[in-house]
Amino acid sequence: MSNIYSQKINESDEIDLIELIKNLWKKKLWIILSAFVCTAIAAGYAFTAKEQWTSKSVVIAPKVANLGDYLSFRSEYASILDIKDFSQDKVSEKVFNDFKTALFSRSLKEAFFSQSAWFNTYAAKNANSEEAKQKLLSNLVDKNLIVTIPDPKKDPNAIGVNVSFAAETPKEAQDVLLDYIQFVNQWVLSENKKDFLANIDLVLSGLDIQKNKIERDTETVRQIQLENLTRALDIAKSAGIKDYSKSLGGNVSVPEVLLGDAKVPFSDSKLSDGSYLFMLGEKYLQAQVDTLKNAPLVYPLNYYNIEKQVNLLNVLKRKVEKEGAVSGYYYLSEPDYPVIKDKPQKGLIIVIGFIIGLIVSSFFILLGSLIQNTKKS
Repeated sequence: MSNIYSQKINESDEIDLIELIKNLWKKKLWIILSAFVCTAIAAGYAFTAKEQWTSKSVVIAPKVANLGDYLSFRSEYASILDIKDFSQDKVSEKVFNDFKTALFSRSLKEAFFSQSAWFNTYAAKNANSEEAKQKLLSNLVDKNLIVTIPDPKKDPNAIGVNVSFAAETPKEAQDVLLDYIQFVNQWVLSENKKDFLANIDLVLSGLDIQKNKIERDTETVRQIQLENLTRALDIAKSAGIKDYSKSLGGNVSVPEVLLGDAKVPFSDSKLSDGSYLFMLGEKYLQAQVDTLKNAPLVYPLNYYNIEKQVNLLNVLKRKVEKEGAVSGYYYLSEPDYPVIKDKPQKGLIIVIGFIIGLIVSSFFILLGSLIQNTKKS
């Protein structure tokens, strides 16, 4: 009994399926027409939608040739100040890290587009208000200008930084990407140049302070020497001592009395003790006073080393201010001219439109048939 019932159900299902196929066949013209309409709509979209082409580039740390004068200036700076841990690799790494950070900067991206002739033309065609222009700018920054660093876990061989830009034509994509990388490069090097010059100025200021201190201290030492000698001269004149008196017995050393060091506290210096200077005699003391008054100051050796550093740094500063073209990066892959567009994929869109037309029209035909059969039963 159950077998007979099952057989009847199967026959009924077969009849319904055959009926549905017959209905689809009867309405084949509607199905073809629907598919044609959907295909036409899809084709209309595919051929009128804005195209998108993406230019891509990969940048890595600059080589010695890319850094040009900047590297030689840094090397000269380290040599003048006797900086021991200077290396070309450190300079290259520092500049590239600054460049890499700047590439990701949203504010720099916005600054680039704001001054870009391409963006102003693009905005004039696609934005009719300031608000629309700002939305357009935000969309370009977030979706079109992309900067990424490869994940070493996913791609161990990948190096550098990937930079890409998508535009409506291949030429625009390539040109804007080239301009952006150059814009960031100029900004980074300008900032590095400012920092470098500020650093030189700071060092020069410190050296000037040291020079002034040595000059003051040396002048103070001379004044103390002059006062001691003048006082001794007056005593010698009063005592009528014309020539050197041997009664000193070697207790006082003339060089010790006359020499002084600005770094030694005056209270500890023998310059502060002029008790026996008058015994040198009027002639000798007068000669010493005249010499001390007329002779130019002789500074410690360190003073002349500082003076040399100051002169060299001033020359370097002038050269840095006239610094030529420098690149804070090296192209592992220059911005390419894209030959395959990202979208729209016309063939795929047309095929999808055709399939949607078939499915939608068949669905409504089958739904109509099902409703009719329900009413009959």
